[in-house]
Amino acid sequence: MQEEKFFFGEYTHALDSQNRVAIPREWRQRGGDTRLILFPGGENDLLLFPFESFQDFMIQARKKSFTNRKIRAVLAQLGSRTRECICDKQGRIKLPATHLSDAGITDQVTMVGAFTYIKLCSPESWQKIQNSSDSCLDELEEINDEKSSDMVQLLQSLMDK
Repeated sequence: MQEEKFFFGEYTHALDSQNRVAIPREWRQRGGDTRLILFPGGENDLLLFPFESFQDFMIQARKKSFTNRKIRAVLAQLGSRTRECICDKQGRIKLPATHLSDAGITDQVTMVGAFTYIKLCSPESWQKIQNSSDSCLDELEEINDEKSSDMVQLLQSLMDK
């Protein structure tokens, strides 16, 4: 059974001339191929999911896609923009030029560990998100399901700094 992968931290790396970027070592699979699924996010970003996590979604989609015309259309749209990325021996993945352009990523990419996936965006886009004054307390409470959680309070205090 494959161990579940989580992603923490923030890294900014330059794209090489072939639009490749190195995935941090701690984000890659130990002793095997690192397979990631890439698709456009909704906020000038790209999202990378471990293949195993995305596979659960694909299994559920297969159950519904044949009977629902709207789901078939959505899956066709998503599938046309989705790419599988496999790390090479140096731990790099190649990012499609169209995806980079759509996300506003030029010569550098900021990779953000978002616990269950990796967010890719331009350093400028990430800086705008970091400078946002929006509080995430409500969303953290929703994830944790407890209004008085010590973890939520700790995370909120860290974000307020």
